[in-house]
Amino acid sequence: MTTAKLLEQSKVQKIGKKPVVVLPLSIWKEIEDRLEDVQANESKSFKKKIAKARMEKKFYSSSQVKELLRI
Repeated sequence: MTTAKLLEQSKVQKIGKKPVVVLPLSIWKEIEDRLEDVQANESKSFKKKIAKARMEKKFYSSSQVKELLRI
């Protein structure tokens, strides 16, 4: 869903003298997800960690993964 469509589904109401925007919870969760993605993409340390992990050619067996994840 585009940002414009998300904003179309919002409703502005007034509580006292201040306007308040009311959004359905599903739309708010989608906005939150997009914000997290933007923050992750802008983080320099996050990009460095991804690049480092991609350069590593380390493989784990299923038993090692289970042990690391404590499953």
